[in-house]
Amino acid sequence: MPARSLSLAGIPELRGSAAASRYRKSSVTDPVRRPSISSKIGQESDLLLDPITVSQIVNLGNHIDSPVENVRRLVLLHPEDDPLVFTEMMTLEESEDGEIWKQSTRWIKYEQMVEGGFTRFSKPHISLLHMQAMMQARNCFKKGVVLLDDESTGYDCIVDVVVKEWVKRGLVRGVATNAIRDILMAPKQHLGAVPGKNYFEDSTEHHARLVRDESSGGAKYVENGEAMKDDDSTEEQPDIKPLLDIIKANRRTMKRMPTNIEGAAILVGRVVQLERAASAFVRLKYPQKLYPTIPDLPVPIRFLFILLSPKENYEKERISIGRTIGSLLSDEIFRKVALHTLEPFTIADAADEFISQIVAVPPGVCSTETRWEPRETETKQTRSVGMLYATYRDHEVEDEEVEEVHGGGIVRTGKLFGGLWQDIKTKAPWFMSDFVDFFGGRLSQSLAATIFLFFANITSIITFGAVMERMLHHQMASIEAILSGGISGMIFALFSGQPLNILSATGPTLVFENILFDFCIGNGWEFLPFRCWVGIWIAFILLVLTATDMSALVGLISRFTEEAFATLISVIFIIQSLEKLMEISHDAPIVTDPREVFESPCFCHINELDPTKNATVTLRLKDITAEECAAKGGEAVGLQCHFKPDVYMLSVLLTFGTFALAYGLDRFRNSKYLLSTLRNAISDFGVVIAIVVMTAFSHFIGLDVPSLNVPESFKPTIDRPWLIDITRASPIVAVVAFFPAAFYTILIVMDQQITAVIINRKDNLLRKGEGYHLDLFVIAILVLICSFLGLPFYVAATVLSVMHVNSLRLQSETSAPGEIPRFLGVNEQRLSGFLAHFLIGLSVFLTGVIKLVPLPVLIGIFLYMGVVSLLGQQFVQRIGLLFMSVKNQPDYVWLRTVRMRRVHLFTVIQLLSIGALFAIKYTKYISMMFPLMLVVMVLLRMFVLEKIFTQVELSALDDMLPSFKQVVNPRRNRRKNKEMVDLLAKK
Repeated sequence: MPARSLSLAGIPELRGSAAASRYRKSSVTDPVRRPSISSKIGQESDLLLDPITVSQIVNLGNHIDSPVENVRRLVLLHPEDDPLVFTEMMTLEESEDGEIWKQSTRWIKYEQMVEGGFTRFSKPHISLLHMQAMMQARNCFKKGVVLLDDESTGYDCIVDVVVKEWVKRGLVRGVATNAIRDILMAPKQHLGAVPGKNYFEDSTEHHARLVRDESSGGAKYVENGEAMKDDDSTEEQPDIKPLLDIIKANRRTMKRMPTNIEGAAILVGRVVQLERAASAFVRLKYPQKLYPTIPDLPVPIRFLFILLSPKENYEKERISIGRTIGSLLSDEIFRKVALHTLEPFTIADAADEFISQIVAVPPGVCSTETRWEPRETETKQTRSVGMLYATYRDHEVEDEEVEEVHGGGIVRTGKLFGGLWQDIKTKAPWFMSDFVDFFGGRLSQSLAATIFLFFANITSIITFGAVMERMLHHQMASIEAILSGGISGMIFALFSGQPLNILSATGPTLVFENILFDFCIGNGWEFLPFRCWVGIWIAFILLVLTATDMSALVGLISRFTEEAFATLISVIFIIQSLEKLMEISHDAPIVTDPREVFESPCFCHINELDPTKNATVTLRLKDITAEECAAKGGEAVGLQCHFKPDVYMLSVLLTFGTFALAYGLDRFRNSKYLLSTLRNAISDFGVVIAIVVMTAFSHFIGLDVPSLNVPESFKPTIDRPWLIDITRASPIVAVVAFFPAAFYTILIVMDQQITAVIINRKDNLLRKGEGYHLDLFVIAILVLICSFLGLPFYVAATVLSVMHVNSLRLQSETSAPGEIPRFLGVNEQRLSGFLAHFLIGLSVFLTGVIKLVPLPVLIGIFLYMGVVSLLGQQFVQRIGLLFMSVKNQPDYVWLRTVRMRRVHLFTVIQLLSIGALFAIKYTKYISMMFPLMLVVMVLLRMFVLEKIFTQVELSALDDMLPSFKQVVNPRRNRRKNKEMVDLLAKK
């Protein structure tokens, strides 16, 4: 029901639906409903004076038959995306040769004004409008000429139709008719041309011909060099060069705009032949190219607005109204109404709806001359239709909000392997595109991601293998780690539910392998057969979890747990990078006093058995290198053994130089230097460029910097067959293996699924589904394969997976000047991961190439990955707030609804949880409890934080969690419960 309204004498009752419709549908031929100041002195109403001198009725309500509701209905009838509109405003000016229309402003999405002595466009900025100009523009739609679906062809025909309509309505009389037509047909001067000279009137002399290539993916310009050359040289025609510069700039602009863009022209000017203001808004039935007359780019014109007046009621009145019209055409809702409406009055309704969404600025703060540059945080608001003061809620919106809880997309099906089958059905339609999409978009981006993954992962794997070789006494080493990386990575990339996850060695799995080895040594069991039985039990448990849809429990993993785990892994990456850098100092220590080196020669101590005395004797060899001593089985002692001057300092320089270069090139994408295409290409290959540059620098210096120790032969580290014989373990050993397998399974599931949750966050805008059940099934198969081959178990590596996603982020290619490229999602494909792991499998045969890259350079990449993945977390932002005063704190959205004390309390709790994870991981005797601690963190979030913080605070700082019953209950039971609730509600 419409809201009750008061009816004053002489003022129509707008709040009633019938009255509102009649009032809005009234045309200019109806008698004037309200007296104007001009009518008091015997004149007719004034189009521009009335809105600022007579009371105006602006209807901003959402009730039935209101202007806003009328606009909403039209928008719902046309849900398709409409073409972007390029708008140009021209003002009438006097020149030596007479009157001329000069370009003053343009809009693609934001406003750009002509400045610099008519030589350039300003930086794009948000239009700031006068309210009186807004009301005058609205009155032009209500009382001015509005022609919809005009079929005129050519600019002169459109002018004739407009002038005839003005004559018909008595706005133009007698001899003024031809004068008005001549003014509208006056020469048009666009940016870059010399005043008084119109280069665009002749398409064959002294200008560049711009051709739009309709068949290509974007708009394109081609210069006609033949037409630009004349008998005189460019130096003799200095007025040509500014035009050429503008043409080049326009070419770049057109390349960034969509192919279906349409144009609009706004003409405003002072005409003394008129007695009162006249306006016309024309929508052509078919867009047509009026170029080079209007606009300055070869886009088809759809809209034309003309405003002529004999005088101004305030300074720059016509320009203010023209800027208002340009801003209206840049608004997606008004543009849709103007494009699709069949009734002229609906355009005025769209102006009312536009006013209902305006945000006012207090007076004295700025003026219409102030230029506010668009910012990313200010352009994320979704444009709605008049919902600011709505008093009702849409039931569909409520249902969506119910499903907005974290993890609401994954639920149990209640069927055996139901979740796995659902994942397969979800992923099957995308399987072919997962390969084709590698070549879509920027191919450089996919290739750069592949090369980056190869170097980052091979470094992690070989380092992991070297540590494993020491801890497991050569049972498994680098060759097994490389083979596992190749096999597991390629199979997972091809068949997993989320191929953006990257499998690699992780610290927790290494700790668990060490525990298993010590357990076997303590009981006198063979390690590899026992480990094979552990892997069999792990695969069995994982298959049971997959069959029962237990992956649905990931819905209980919120940002609180994700950030704690991701922070732990990122910090471990940073620590391991620095530790690896320190290890270089052991082989090439810094010598502060060179005299000590000369006083400490290199000796080789070799222990040998003396058969005559039946005792061990120590031989001391002199003048021998540390490498020769190691080959003889001895121990090198003395500073000269490891004296490698400047090697460690160069290693430090290479590590931090690689980090700084990779980080700087990554941020170069958002800089203002060079063209955007070139910036994107450089940023895509930022890590590769850093590796190549610092490697070249190292070889230029010529010092013996250490490199990766890649195995050169394809055989197991110890003398054994590739296939493990499980019969070498007794049945009791096979049964006992179940208990460590249960703990290992928890670790694998938590490692894998927490990383998957981080990758599948809605912030990444993934569109091909999640695939938690399918991921776990593939991991079970891989664990089984690696168990029988004696290879390490790999799961999704958090830092590598996050960096993989970041390297494949997609942004809009077509954007208006000043518009920040929109994040479109991630290039979801399987080939980057597959090719990277394929190269890892071949790395045994690429030893010569890999050893060209110094180890400190790869350590720098490790450091880069740890720092970048750490800086992108809200937790790190909240840590920074602990050391900031309130006045210097950034305007984070989540700070607006939560008191600072509560934010700090949440941060401290999370910090203590991360500290507990570190303590357990680095404490040898309890490190086996690490996976259980991750489960404890989930329980802490579910039960403890729910008691400490309110739902409003948790929704701002964390994710809203479903209840345990909601996650565990099968989907079909949920539907039955919902149907029962709906039935009771109806009764």
